[in-house]
Amino acid sequence: MTSVYESLLSEYPDKGVVGKPEIRDTEDQMIEKLRVLTNHFRNAKDTEKPIFVGKQGVWTLQAEGKHAEGVNFQVARPGVSHKCILALHKAGYIKTIITQNVDGLDRKVGIPVEDLIEVHGNLFLEVCQSCFSEYVRENIVMSVGLKPTGRNCEGNKKTGRSCRGKLRDATLDWDSEIDHKHLTKIKKTWKESSHLLCIGTSLEIIPMGSLPVDAKARGIKTTTINYQETAHEKIVETAIHADVKLILYSLCHSLGVEVDLGNDLPDEVPVPLEIC
Repeated sequence: MTSVYESLLSEYPDKGVVGKPEIRDTEDQMIEKLRVLTNHFRNAKDTEKPIFVGKQGVWTLQAEGKHAEGVNFQVARPGVSHKCILALHKAGYIKTIITQNVDGLDRKVGIPVEDLIEVHGNLFLEVCQSCFSEYVRENIVMSVGLKPTGRNCEGNKKTGRSCRGKLRDATLDWDSEIDHKHLTKIKKTWKESSHLLCIGTSLEIIPMGSLPVDAKARGIKTTTINYQETAHEKIVETAIHADVKLILYSLCHSLGVEVDLGNDLPDEVPVPLEIC
């Protein structure tokens, strides 16, 4: 079963190395690596240079020969990992989140738009080609590739006047170029960050896959959380091979950050690791 997004994507053969075996850290290894990551987060808070977070997306899954199995983006809800990232952001440990996901869940969970870089777009978003006003829709915009959707702008929010601009989708296809404003924001974010955390991505898709290389060039260390070996395993400081939500929930527990899980989670809450 493929997701709606995958069905809209065009064919693209150059998706990097696929089929890497999964690696599972032992509990002792996870605890030791979690201890290192926790120290980085504490240092980020102390120095007021927050963590820069990068997340996976369907492009990454597709490049690995996988599908977003059973994921219905229309009814998907933020899970434990989303709630942990929000909690860490509210607590001041994380500032900027760059996501390759197009499901819109980072917006839905409450990450401020100004601190969110949806580098591959958002399936629920339309953008005016004239005034650049954004419209978040309740239903998926059934188009990718930054194409006109056939709808018109509903008005310029800054001036309040009617706008005759045409709306387009906001989601990239394989051959679409990343918005220049995203690249500019990423460049600015490096100056404000103390550490890079890449979660749930094999780092195969360029240019976002090169973030650890960019970080190293700036003297910033990287931690990855991914079951498979990433494309830059040899240059990152810490490669954690474990469940993302387990590590993030354990990280919040270690830092004393309360996570508001609500009562409508789509996944189970893990028992946090204790680093002592």
